[in-house]
Amino acid sequence: MRILIGYNGTDAAKAAMADLATAGLPDGTEALIMTVAEICARPENPEEARRLASEALELMRNRFPKWLIAAETASGSAGRELLAKAESFHPDMIVVGEGRQSNREHTMFLGQVSNLVLTEADCTVRISRGHENINDTQPRLLIGYDGSPGAEAAVNTIAKRSWPSGTTATLLAVADSGVVGSIGRFVPQMKDAVIETKFVSQWGHTLAAEALATLTEAGIKASVEIVMGNAKTTIVDRADSLNADCIFVGPHCAGNSFERFLLGSVSSTVAARAHCSVEVVRSPQP
Repeated sequence: MRILIGYNGTDAAKAAMADLATAGLPDGTEALIMTVAEICARPENPEEARRLASEALELMRNRFPKWLIAAETASGSAGRELLAKAESFHPDMIVVGEGRQSNREHTMFLGQVSNLVLTEADCTVRISRGHENINDTQPRLLIGYDGSPGAEAAVNTIAKRSWPSGTTATLLAVADSGVVGSIGRFVPQMKDAVIETKFVSQWGHTLAAEALATLTEAGIKASVEIVMGNAKTTIVDRADSLNADCIFVGPHCAGNSFERFLLGSVSSTVAARAHCSVEVVRSPQP
């Protein structure tokens, strides 16, 4: 497992590194810390960038003594330099930190660096946020699941990692009320609330059955929840109620730059609005 970590010395960046304890990363993970000197942001010069990179290296080695960790610096645009380094380093995941929102806040936009990396990276991107009551001994995971290839990739990514005993994962399938209502126009029985609820429940459990088995076989305490609503808000709200450590989602597109720009409204909105960390999972491109 190879990860590339953007670090600028802020509290959010430090929290992002600490948050990796809940990411299920194995011993022997290879991590590269990247600190970029920018004109109008911290760090403002190469000397400060080197100092911060050294600081981050010490923090990470103390926290993850079984990892292979190195640090580098560069000058320019932080987002662009991270993406450029990813082309040569070939990470499985890029990690960037975002400030923790209070439970009353729901920011609609990510920071400039996070948004650029999330939009243009070819690999998985973890938007890390430190949050209260973080649980690194028994992580709580929430997976936005709709049966798409992106959602399947998220499940397989989780199943392949090294999680401590007691880790839990909730597969959340959100049935859009608008879609169900449209079905009701052609199937009159669907207008009955009891029948509608039964249909949605059967749909969700059938959809998630294979994913549930994959997670269970990986030693994770997995469960399925099916709810009506809007996925953009429902996933974030359910993560709050579960006090989830991380939300996993898969984009509905990958490949060329235009498709990456159209990341997927659910994935990008969840990444921006969540109070916990979010991983947008992309399978490696050939």
